[in-house]
Amino acid sequence: MAERFIRCQLCGIPHPADVRECPIHRKPIVAAARVDARPSAPPSMPPPPLPARVVTPPPLPSARALPSPAALIGKLLAGRYRVTGVIAAGGMGVVYDGLQVALGRRVAIKCLHPRYATDASAIARFQNEAMVSGSFGHPHIVEVFDLGWLDDERSPFLVMERLDGETLGHRLQREKRLGPGLVVTLARQVLSALVATHARGILHRDLKPDNVYLVATHDGGVRAKVLDFGLSKAMARGDASMRLTRTGIVMGTPAYMSPEQATGEPDLDARVDLYSLGMILYECLTGRLPYAARTPAALMIEIRRMRPPPPRLVRPEVPAALDAAVMKALAPDRAHRFGDALEMQRCLAALAHLDDDDEPTTFHAPRTDASPVAEPENEGVQVFARKV
Repeated sequence: MAERFIRCQLCGIPHPADVRECPIHRKPIVAAARVDARPSAPPSMPPPPLPARVVTPPPLPSARALPSPAALIGKLLAGRYRVTGVIAAGGMGVVYDGLQVALGRRVAIKCLHPRYATDASAIARFQNEAMVSGSFGHPHIVEVFDLGWLDDERSPFLVMERLDGETLGHRLQREKRLGPGLVVTLARQVLSALVATHARGILHRDLKPDNVYLVATHDGGVRAKVLDFGLSKAMARGDASMRLTRTGIVMGTPAYMSPEQATGEPDLDARVDLYSLGMILYECLTGRLPYAARTPAALMIEIRRMRPPPPRLVRPEVPAALDAAVMKALAPDRAHRFGDALEMQRCLAALAHLDDDDEPTTFHAPRTDASPVAEPENEGVQVFARKV
């Protein structure tokens, strides 16, 4: 029997019919047209008719039908965690401000939207994040303390350490680019997290500025914390229980995705995360991403046909050694990248002396409170590269 596909109305790419969420932009697939995997009929013959009965997935509930994020405020979850406010709301769930009552400790509580409560893949990624982030206790990985279920016994929630600060993505929106010294500091901290996770055979697969959180330290510096291991995956010889996607299904954020990950190659290794980190460093140094594509397909064409201009061509004050390290991490052929996170970390350690004469290396976290503030959901069609 020919395999059935469903074409996403937002990105125009066909995906297997049993996939409810587009792996490109992580939005529920809205059926546009179904395509058949069998070869097309010869021109002289009429195309084969579609089956008389085509099963269309039931529409997802509208945003208005979903409970308000404020509905949980004041509630006691699992008899231990009091919800005190909303930190952020997005397409997949809501992050709440909370209090661990017995210890008087502030925590962050991440809840999956009820509309994904029956999505086995979404729940598996949620549980995977708890399993990975809760097993390290690493200073540069956000820590997960607990995993529980809401009163409906279908919607899971995570209890995580409460971080006061902002994501690297938010800082780049505000400052556009960072000083080379600060970029090296952040990169070495993220690499420290990758050394630990890769040593256990775990790939992150979705490194991007929004998944790097910046926290102010007592001495006025900055500490990076890697977030969201929901898409993490065991390497080829790792724990089979962590393989949450089938071969050929692309997961991640296209703008920061390595060519081999974007094309769905099955034998991914640690170098996919190094490529993503290289793209983050490029953006931090230049204030832009090297490609200007507006769709995933166009992005792949640009990556295959064009080499990105070195950061020094965009920003001449970038040190040559740092420029070379970024370009090595971004090599399209993974054989030409750093062999592993430890090798890249050692390379950047030689640049630890860099100072930013014209830009501060200290970090001042923006003021935060527990008042309900919801971030707008991402648009269905993303711009996969920023222009200057």
